[in-house]
Amino acid sequence: MLVSIIIPLYNCADSFQRTMQSVLAQTYNSIEVILVDDGSTDKSYDAAKQYESNRVFVLQQKNAGAAVARNTGLAIAKGDYIQFLDAGDVLGESKITVQVRALQVQPRKVAVSTYKQFTTKEEIANGVYPDQSDFIYSSDDPQDFLVNLWGEKGHLNFIQTNCWLVPRALIEKAGHWRNYRCPDDDGEFFARVLLASDGIVYTPGVYNYYHIAPGGQNQLSRSTNRKYLMNTLLTIALKHDYLKAYGAHSRLNSAIAAQYYRFAIDMFPTQKRLSAIAWRRFKAFREKPPKLVLGGFLIQIIAKLFGWRTARLVRYYLRGS
Repeated sequence: MLVSIIIPLYNCADSFQRTMQSVLAQTYNSIEVILVDDGSTDKSYDAAKQYESNRVFVLQQKNAGAAVARNTGLAIAKGDYIQFLDAGDVLGESKITVQVRALQVQPRKVAVSTYKQFTTKEEIANGVYPDQSDFIYSSDDPQDFLVNLWGEKGHLNFIQTNCWLVPRALIEKAGHWRNYRCPDDDGEFFARVLLASDGIVYTPGVYNYYHIAPGGQNQLSRSTNRKYLMNTLLTIALKHDYLKAYGAHSRLNSAIAAQYYRFAIDMFPTQKRLSAIAWRRFKAFREKPPKLVLGGFLIQIIAKLFGWRTARLVRYYLRGS
């Protein structure tokens, strides 16, 4: 069974080298790699061309965002399974082998692995992994899995893009990536994919390593593009629609309310208008707010005494951002 690994590239000439090393080190041999340069202004395209071979294909497009680049890769992919992979990130060497084996006996499910965040290479090798059992597990109920992931128990989590291995047939059923730029484009996409599946199969013992740039520049709360952030609000609404269309769930509203609550807090005070929109939507659900850590001990005390807006303002001015 062929696996297509689709990697968008944008100004990552140096960091994507470690990604390719992990791809070429996979113990699963039946792979093709599709590198899609998304209009880079550095030497990413030239670096990618050095890997070109009979199983590594290099494409180039005008800058349109990672979601469009993934669709560009899907257009030529021949694999029975699709592995999406972000440049700079790293796959454990047996990740694809184990997940293909799992899906061969459960072909209408989606495979998922644990992930570990890292900034330096040394953090990859230290062998200490966070406990993600509360939100990464096997399930025959994709709706319940998503509701739990999105915060119905009071804890908001996410699963990084590279953790999944997806049968190509499920992507064709669910639809390709939405052609927009959004910090939660993978949340929208995998919501559709999971709801089109028969469930999730967790593959313990194999890992995805998710690179966090120094200072956390790639975090949603640090994004400043208003259009992208408005698309995140749209994504929450879309995920709500998908879950409602799938069927009734006792904690569906709680999960979606938690998404709006988190967004309202993250966007304050830098995007007060968007924060206010999300807050109004949260209040409309009439759900209890989830338990969130807004900062250190002092910030948590301020939040308890004066509310989350005051705590966010204090944190903002103390940090200077």
